[in-house]
Amino acid sequence: MKKGLWVKGVVLSFFVVAILSGSAVGDEGNYEKILELKDEIVKIQNQGELGFRNFTLCSKIITMGHYVPLPEPKIKTGKDLLVYYEPANVFTNTQGERYEFWFTQDMLLLNEKGELLYEKTDALSMHFNTATPLLDLYVTNTLTLTGLPVGKYTYKAVLRDALREATATKTVDFEIFE
Repeated sequence: MKKGLWVKGVVLSFFVVAILSGSAVGDEGNYEKILELKDEIVKIQNQGELGFRNFTLCSKIITMGHYVPLPEPKIKTGKDLLVYYEPANVFTNTQGERYEFWFTQDMLLLNEKGELLYEKTDALSMHFNTATPLLDLYVTNTLTLTGLPVGKYTYKAVLRDALREATATKTVDFEIFE
């Protein structure tokens, strides 16, 4: 009896795989249409203003769009600051069948008085030249707060689009507690 169910399951799985792969591989004309739509998205993004989407302090970051936001902007002494965001409207240079984007990000930490405690220029640099456009990007920042006393702070991210020569800045206030 169990063998019969197992065989039916394998056969059913085979049909599902055959149907899915047949529709994806068999209709190559759709790929060109998809690439045209991606090119349109790139044009729209290139006209938009550089910025940040979903800029969030987190307790955990898993992958794009999958993170656990902090309920309050408070971090326990000795823990790391985790920031998730998605760069918006990074310029994509298109030449022939190639797509290039290049952005960097600085990290700054300020105390309650606005005094600079930490600065890391080009903490992140992403420069890609690909055969298909990369439309969805996400960034994670981790800043070790060990040694900082209890108090209020500001985290500042500076995003720089190297190809468009544009800059966007985002800040978030948070508190370190015991």
